[in-house]
Amino acid sequence: MVALALVVLTVVSVAVAGVLLYRSSHLTDQPFSLSNSGQAITPDSARHQVVAIAEQFCLRMDAVDASDIDGYKKRVSELLTTKQKAKFASEFEQFQKIGLDKDLKGTGTILASGLSDIDQDSATVLVAHDSTVKASTGTTERHYRWTVALRKVHGAWLVDDFTPVS
Repeated sequence: MVALALVVLTVVSVAVAGVLLYRSSHLTDQPFSLSNSGQAITPDSARHQVVAIAEQFCLRMDAVDASDIDGYKKRVSELLTTKQKAKFASEFEQFQKIGLDKDLKGTGTILASGLSDIDQDSATVLVAHDSTVKASTGTTERHYRWTVALRKVHGAWLVDDFTPVS
């Protein structure tokens, strides 16, 4: 009888240890469930990467340079999804038709940023940044607050959309 109790206790202990080991390496937002039915918790490295890409996007958008328009478009486009690349190309073409001041040069400064939402393949980051644009007509300073939506495409985080917020 004691031997049977020890066997049952051993089997139950191994099963519980297996579940705990599995759950500790597969964390979700439902930590006390025996199944792994919750949403996976995004690692800090992914959170930092998403914020860094959103910040870099804002800085690249701010860094317009009339002496290197093709380089500007390339630098910005590197961070965009296919959908956003098409939108950016169309809007930038309209901007170029208006005419660019040959002395136009911009710089940006990130003031603050924060992750609003993230899951396995999408994220939203709020970025506050200042832009200074110098042209032959003078200097313009702007204060921007953008919500930057990112999507994971083939393992890389890319900007899928951005909208100004007040």
